[in-house]
Amino acid sequence: MLKRHLTIAFEALLNDASKRKRISFFLTPFSFIFGSLLSLRHFFYKTGLFKSYKAEIPVVCVGSIFVGGSGKTPFVRLILKHLSKQAFVLSRGYKAMDEPLFFQNCVVEKNRVKGAKDCFEKGAKVIIMDDGLQHLRLKKDVKVAVLSQEQLEKGWNLLPRGSLRDLPQVLEDVEYVVLHEVDTFEEYSNAKSFLKSYKKPFFIGTKSAFLGFFTMDGHPVENVKKALLMSGISRPHRFEKVVKEQGVEVIDHFLFEDHGKLTFEELEALLRRAEAQNAYLVMTEKDAVKYPYFDEVLQAKIETKIVYDEQNFSNLIGRINEAMD
Repeated sequence: MLKRHLTIAFEALLNDASKRKRISFFLTPFSFIFGSLLSLRHFFYKTGLFKSYKAEIPVVCVGSIFVGGSGKTPFVRLILKHLSKQAFVLSRGYKAMDEPLFFQNCVVEKNRVKGAKDCFEKGAKVIIMDDGLQHLRLKKDVKVAVLSQEQLEKGWNLLPRGSLRDLPQVLEDVEYVVLHEVDTFEEYSNAKSFLKSYKKPFFIGTKSAFLGFFTMDGHPVENVKKALLMSGISRPHRFEKVVKEQGVEVIDHFLFEDHGKLTFEELEALLRRAEAQNAYLVMTEKDAVKYPYFDEVLQAKIETKIVYDEQNFSNLIGRINEAMD
């Protein structure tokens, strides 16, 4: 319970610029130390003092330099739609480890080198690494960085002062940059102009597309007017915003830690609370895979779509398919 409240508090801090500004003076020294350690680590790998492993098959890494959700996993799902079943997802896993349920072929392994070997032994022809730009022990053949418009607007301060978990210079080695949740072409163009200083050749603009509300077994549900939301994702305010945009009255939003899982009793209590107010209990599709036995709960399906520079996305898919041949 304490960790749940800490998670929610950290989410609120990241989204409140005035709070971050008030405590930034105290956090700056810690950010400096963190940045120094990152620089040293990158130097050791770049000079060969620390060794990296080259997998037997191509590794495509979809990651970020920011903490929290930037749209990495939905973009991985979008890539997989264009690849054969011989493309495997490699995930480090976390707590409830919902990735094996979310992806058809998924290897969950904290040791990414071992995970890459497991993918190869299972018949994979390419590895799509869900997160892992910071994991330098495993070499990547293609690097994709996903950055949200929201993250770019909050600035480039390292943890704990900001939300950067790696040096911005990492982007100089990234072949594709995905700019997620850009509302206008002007925002997209401005972000591209700013990021071009990091010498990236390909940009891709994406947005979240709402597909509808569905039962656990996949049947669409129309005319959802009121909802009690529950989510264990890194940016729950986005989920709430999308639901409200559908004209749904959100009576409350129950938050728990990213990748967390509620007990049967907790979920039952939320369901009864929603029913008492003539509302549906609604969760994200990513959370829903962990509760297939609750028929009364709805899942909100949201997918990533390409809105700008679709030819660059086609270029990425072409490179991956060519590497698999």
